[in-house]
Amino acid sequence: MASDRKPILLDGGMGQEIYNRGGKGGYGEWATAALYEDPQLVREIHLDYIRAGADVITTNSYGTTRMRLSAVGLEDRFEKLVRAAGELASDAREMAGRGDLRIATSLPPLEASYVNEFELSYDETSAQFAELMDLLDPYVDIFLGETLSTSFEARAFLEAAQGRGKTTWLALTLNDHGSTDLRGGESLADIIALVRDYAPDALLINCCTPDSVREALPVLQESGLPFGGYANGFVEIPAAWDERGGVMQLETRRDLSPEVYASDVARWMQAGAAVVGGCCETGPAHIARLRQLIDSGEQKEESE
Repeated sequence: MASDRKPILLDGGMGQEIYNRGGKGGYGEWATAALYEDPQLVREIHLDYIRAGADVITTNSYGTTRMRLSAVGLEDRFEKLVRAAGELASDAREMAGRGDLRIATSLPPLEASYVNEFELSYDETSAQFAELMDLLDPYVDIFLGETLSTSFEARAFLEAAQGRGKTTWLALTLNDHGSTDLRGGESLADIIALVRDYAPDALLINCCTPDSVREALPVLQESGLPFGGYANGFVEIPAAWDERGGVMQLETRRDLSPEVYASDVARWMQAGAAVVGGCCETGPAHIARLRQLIDSGEQKEESE
């Protein structure tokens, strides 16, 4: 059942938006290269999401982890790139004159997306999440651990966030096409039971197909925590995913227009989603349509 309180609206994808506007798509370059080659592009994308009506924009820090940068010989630029991601989002908020706008920091899988085997130990993983939080703390309002595939990553992120006085959102990624299992193999219900003691401020589902977000809603409702989702616009993440192949190996859906996506999100909102937005291959037009959906109360009318 829909709440009387309006859901918080996130922005849409950053990395794919950079790529679609002419940025690089290879491993180690996707999204990150724009921070030093075309920072104005990153700032303009943030501004486009603000103009579309987002309540929250997310830093372009998905690719700026030590492990990812080290793999492409850029670890010496780690601190500079992380701070640049924070500064560009902060600049966009100031340029837009939106003091009410909040900034979330993208805290992604540290080694690779959609995997369940790691080089880093648990303590090393938590420490590297903490290092990212330290660097981005001056620029952001929300610590957003996103696209996490395992309880290992989720717990390490939440432990690093403890005692910092920041809003903390945990976003997990599920298998595509209506699954309620994380890409690492664990069930969503089991993960929620493991992370409850960390008291995240919201549980989200991201970077999977919209039907997986929909199927997760009853499980999220049972948690008693604020919940929501932001799906991607890919056909699917293949089982043979190789991050070093870059995003160019993924097929984009041609049928997920802003209107179609809004119809999916309307159902999430009817179920009580408190946070909604878009992930890869959703852009400013999708967010503008969600802003209209939220403000018009269309989803409530459909549920009555």
